[in-house]
Amino acid sequence: MPHIPERDPYFRRRSLPHGAERLFVPMPDGWPVRVVHWTRQDPARPHVLVATGRADFAEKYAETLHDLVDGGWGVTTFDWRGQGLSRRLGKTPMHGASPGFDVWLDDLANVVEWATQRAEGPLVALAHSMGAHLVLRHLAGGRGGITRAAVLAPMTGLAASPLGPGVARWLAARMVKAGRGGDYVLGGGPYEPGAAGSARQRLLTSDPERYLDEGWWIGQYPALALGAVTWGWLNDAFASISALNAPGVVEAITVPVLALIPEKDGLVDSNATRRLIGRIAGADLEVYPNAGHELLREADPIRAAAVARVLSFLS
Repeated sequence: MPHIPERDPYFRRRSLPHGAERLFVPMPDGWPVRVVHWTRQDPARPHVLVATGRADFAEKYAETLHDLVDGGWGVTTFDWRGQGLSRRLGKTPMHGASPGFDVWLDDLANVVEWATQRAEGPLVALAHSMGAHLVLRHLAGGRGGITRAAVLAPMTGLAASPLGPGVARWLAARMVKAGRGGDYVLGGGPYEPGAAGSARQRLLTSDPERYLDEGWWIGQYPALALGAVTWGWLNDAFASISALNAPGVVEAITVPVLALIPEKDGLVDSNATRRLIGRIAGADLEVYPNAGHELLREADPIRAAAVARVLSFLS
């Protein structure tokens, strides 16, 4: 059956493209990772693996999934272990805990292998924030399968406001050592629906309507909600960032890389990304003034430019 594009902007953000295959792919330890997959319609297109950020889920990027599927791309996206519908890790379903970033790296390698077997062509990656961090570590580790990668606001360093990264890292390590790694970080708690015009909206996007899409999806499917990170997650994140930034690591990346970042990012360190991408041979970096952390959910002029640049690169 030929694909029929959804034309209504509202439904492009609040429905997934038709024709999706929804399933749980078991990891080697039996953990069920939720995967959503679309078969390629245009044989000239690659197959795109979409790796989202912390606390994200497939539906949050429905608009981008429509863009890809409408363009004939094959697409595979998934919910990271411990978030979305891929079962939870923390002491309550709301605690944003970490299994260890090396576990997520192994999960990514298994999803890449699964997608490669279904792709019927080259596999490329479109990744955001924590997902972009893990894709970069995957490439730097020589795990293979991905032929080029667009990384958006990659988690190469943490802003860790209001403490700052130095104090936050020290405190996270202390909390883990004290047996409180499973607790929410300072000021953290369960998920609360976002409000248009809030400080959180301004951190993520200048577009209030796109910002509210996340809460709408969670309203339809409350199991998608995830609260703040734990001290253990924060400790693991700093360790993984150090591993990515270590001398000689990203220099081992040999596939083409495109990085898109906001000029000033309140969640991850854009300056750290500038330095790290500069160490990857042939990598390109583009900066978007007046943008929030989530470039794929930004206002139309910014989002349109970012999507066009990504699709041109992945082609």
